[in-house]
Amino acid sequence: MDETLVQALGFLALGLNLCASSTTNDNRMRAIICLSCLTFAVHYSLLGALVAGLNLFVNSFRALVSVKYKGQKVFFLFLAIQIGMSIYFYSEPRDLLPAIASIISCYALFIAQGMRMRIAFLVCTLTWMANAVLVGSYGGLINDIFNATMLSITIFRLKKQQQIQLQTN
Repeated sequence: MDETLVQALGFLALGLNLCASSTTNDNRMRAIICLSCLTFAVHYSLLGALVAGLNLFVNSFRALVSVKYKGQKVFFLFLAIQIGMSIYFYSEPRDLLPAIASIISCYALFIAQGMRMRIAFLVCTLTWMANAVLVGSYGGLINDIFNATMLSITIFRLKKQQQIQLQTN
């Protein structure tokens, strides 16, 4: 497939992700994230990163499930699916990055809260960023830079808020 079209899919997924981050409706945000993950799944698959594409496909469905369900049972279900799928389709060391990132984000979605959730998402994003560099996804790299920046700012704001609360108590 034409390299320009494949990269355009990455930028389309980036655009969807930006739209998701700008909406105030949680369910709309998760639905748009689902579309973004599906688009990135096709993008990474066309770049030859099958494990990344498959994990993103599962992540898209997982984003919708996380609207209604949380907890260890759902976490372990998706954990088993993603580990099993990643092992089955593993072909080279770079395949470890999307598997690790998806496991971390699964933990963040179903188990973690507050600061811990955002730190987990930041580690996940940095892992996806390394994957984007190795695979050659320009849209994925810009998406991950944006997400890492926003998560870092949010973590800083939460930390500052915690410090203010400690001083007033």
